[in-house]
Amino acid sequence: MNTSQSRQRAAAAFIARGWPVFPLTPGAKKPLRHCNLCSSKSPDYQPHRTAADCPHPADTCHGFHVATTDPDKVTGWFSRYPDMNIGISTGPARLVVVDLDVNKEGAAPPPQYNGLAAHGGDVFALALERYGQTYPGDTLIVGTPSKGLHLYWTLPDGITVNKSEGAFGWNIDVRSTGGYIVAPTSATPDGEYRRLSAGLDPLPAPQWLLHHLEGTGHMPKPPAPVNRPPYRGPRTTSQQGRVGLADLAAQLAGAPEGQRHRVLCTVTTAAAYLVQAGRCTEADMRAEIYSAGRVAQRDENEIHQAIESAFDYVGRRGAA
Repeated sequence: MNTSQSRQRAAAAFIARGWPVFPLTPGAKKPLRHCNLCSSKSPDYQPHRTAADCPHPADTCHGFHVATTDPDKVTGWFSRYPDMNIGISTGPARLVVVDLDVNKEGAAPPPQYNGLAAHGGDVFALALERYGQTYPGDTLIVGTPSKGLHLYWTLPDGITVNKSEGAFGWNIDVRSTGGYIVAPTSATPDGEYRRLSAGLDPLPAPQWLLHHLEGTGHMPKPPAPVNRPPYRGPRTTSQQGRVGLADLAAQLAGAPEGQRHRVLCTVTTAAAYLVQAGRCTEADMRAEIYSAGRVAQRDENEIHQAIESAFDYVGRRGAA
């Protein structure tokens, strides 16, 4: 089995677990280079915000935002880029991955770690000691080309972990919502990402880890009430507006796994335009989007941010 076949087999295994995947640049950790329409450095660039309003059907542009569990789409990517690496979109996969890095530059550790830690693995060991835990060798562990480690766990329903590099500890990153991880079988000039654990599947995130992540600021807090004047819209929702909102809500509630964030952004922007056009009230729009967003397993903060961004975007467009 050659390298491309091995990676395709690995991608199929990730998809079978419900983990959305997307292409990374061959031999590198970054998403495939954007096309000219999506590169702000290109004279052909067409301004847009996300994959949702991309000027062409979203393909390899926009990184982990186009991750998918569609086997045919992934097969198509490999047919065009047989040497591509694989990225896993950790948020939709309901994964939290703790990335233990080495001290590549040989920098002096922060004062609190002097004499206690030389790299991320040592810092993680200190956290284990603090909580009276042993090394979690029974979950999925992947070795990186730089001699670091990726420790995988699954998140329980209702728990969101945001990426916040450096907050866990020195030389430790956390990959979950809003990020991705380089998958096993991928490779750089320094070596391959290899599974080191006996088990193929990550275990549920232990309570001590969730408690620690809450303390380090990785757990999002409910959004504070927004004290701003209501968006200018109609006093009542028209029949046409109710039909439009119901259709958008159905699209969001029925969005397939791996595409729900993209659909949330798309339908929320469309719903904001309904408010701007005078077809529905802001209150009705918010109620429909929140209800459908919960059905699509989006957390409150993600829905809130999508709605606020949609109104900001529609307002800017209207002002232009």
